[in-house]
Amino acid sequence: MRTRQSGRRREQRATLFWLLVLVLAAGGGLWYAYGRPEAPPAATATASPSPPARRAGPPAGAQPVRVDFPLDGDSLQVTADQPGPVIDVTDPVQLRLLGIDAPELHGADGSPQCWADAARAELHRLAPNGARLWLLPDAQRLDPYGRRLVYAWTADGRFLNGELAALGAVRELAIRPNLAHQPELHDAVEQARVQRRGLWGSCVGR
Repeated sequence: MRTRQSGRRREQRATLFWLLVLVLAAGGGLWYAYGRPEAPPAATATASPSPPARRAGPPAGAQPVRVDFPLDGDSLQVTADQPGPVIDVTDPVQLRLLGIDAPELHGADGSPQCWADAARAELHRLAPNGARLWLLPDAQRLDPYGRRLVYAWTADGRFLNGELAALGAVRELAIRPNLAHQPELHDAVEQARVQRRGLWGSCVGR
């Protein structure tokens, strides 16, 4: 009799042991599924800053002038309404756009170089007769021909020298000490050359 009772106690203890094991296992599973701390979110790459927006208008301190007409792909005649820091007269004057060089309308043989007419047409499109430009100088004010050396912006803030470079209408012309915008102009010319825009697609080797 005592042996059977001892056997039943052992069976009860074993049953309780395995029930306890099952309860602990179930509790551990529930904790793993719902109660464990959340892992920290994976690091994400920092978003690249968006490119600067195009200038909403001409730069501060620039002098306004009225376009009379283009002379070629990188020079034009303008008139100032009143004397200013770039043009100190109200008579018509000639401008030479800095940092760029358009093909000549009158080459060594007297005929237009490749893309010369197209370059002048692009300048005329960007700065038509009667339009307003805003001008800033660099270190030198005049070239050997008496033209004002300038950077120019349109009324909506487009950098005229850079627009011509990006279109492939001109080559780069970096002459010290007038290098204020040369990195920008260099990059625009190189991109046009690589993409074979304008003269880079039509005049290479000519």
